Amino acid sequence: MPHSTSRSAPVSLWRDANFLRLFLANALSALGTAVTLMALPLTAVKLLDASATEMGVLVACELLPFVTLGLPAGVWIDRASKRRLAVLFNFVAAAGLALVPLGYELGFLSMAVLYGVGFVVSTTEAIGGSATQVMVTLLVGRERLVEANARLSVSTSVAQVCGPALAALLIGWIGAPLAVIVDAVSFVAAGVLIAGIRLVESPAPRAVVSVLAQVREGLWLVWRTPMLRALVGVVALWILMGDAFRGLYVLHAARNLMLDDAQVGLLNTLGALGGLAGAPLAHWAERRWGMRNALVAGVALGGIGYLMYAAPQAGWSGVAMAAGVALFVFNAGGTLYVINYLSLRLAVTPDHMLGRMVTSMRFVTILPGPVGTIALGRAADVAGLPPVFTGLGLTCLVMALCAWRWLPRQASRA
Repeated sequence: MPHSTSRSAPVSLWRDANFLRLFLANALSALGTAVTLMALPLTAVKLLDASATEMGVLVACELLPFVTLGLPAGVWIDRASKRRLAVLFNFVAAAGLALVPLGYELGFLSMAVLYGVGFVVSTTEAIGGSATQVMVTLLVGRERLVEANARLSVSTSVAQVCGPALAALLIGWIGAPLAVIVDAVSFVAAGVLIAGIRLVESPAPRAVVSVLAQVREGLWLVWRTPMLRALVGVVALWILMGDAFRGLYVLHAARNLMLDDAQVGLLNTLGALGGLAGAPLAHWAERRWGMRNALVAGVALGGIGYLMYAAPQAGWSGVAMAAGVALFVFNAGGTLYVINYLSLRLAVTPDHMLGRMVTSMRFVTILPGPVGTIALGRAADVAGLPPVFTGLGLTCLVMALCAWRWLPRQASRA
């Protein structure tokens, strides 16, 4: 069975050199991504004059790799070195992101280019990111998954707190397209750090069945594991709504609330602070309520955040702060949800199926996303953004109630 020397390490994960490398790699890539999360939408909205529908298409392109490449990628992850895959796809992400500043400087930047960049970078997450999730389990063991994921979430949130200020500075200095360079560099640094992790992985047994049969095994695992099967509907809706919101909230802030780049940076900073607050909350809630109930609480809190974001209007005193507080609440709920979701699904899966479980769950939960995000973008063009955000919030609250009633109360393996 794959294992790491960190299983016999001192109690504190902060004294585990391997985990610290992963923590720092995660923080650096998160810092770069925080810049891109502001720079890329502003490039689309202000430089390329994108509509809500086009923003929905951009998000759909970012989801496509999970539903087209994810299932065979799971077989690859189970049979290959997770560390090497994580390193490789960090470098691929850097190359993809470099197309944005390159396209701007050479004059070929367009929405079509952004669609392609979104697809390439998400492909690296579909494969390399999935491999990294499995690697966390191998590094720390199942019993410390919530603790490890909470600490990784802290690194992400701290980076996202700093990221908007850095993004605003860079965008004001060199422009939104060129600011994406920071993200490309961060992925290179993350790849180098992960390459130095000492992770002893036992060679996978030689496959005796076809890739298609192994893919079916991953999907069958999801179906026959009660917790995974029950999570599919909750997670699919959460992803669809969250990704649609990610594609639309900057558009709403810039065009409807009339916020400037610095104020958009404030929104992102407050949102990141919510994620930072959600990480210790997730660990506390898991110990007090269990992973299942903590997940449900996160979904409900996210729904309240959607409703709060729909309320502010241009001209309000403190409109940027009101919208930022809404993002704070949404991201706190999202972090509470995602930490417990990631830990719960890994806890019920055998080691030899971890890669296929991750990619199978991503496939079935992201499958509705591309069409859904385009449809919500179109709905926003027709009905307006605030009604769409209100609908997301109400749906999220109903979903939390359904999850509380229907999710299994015992997390057992198939």
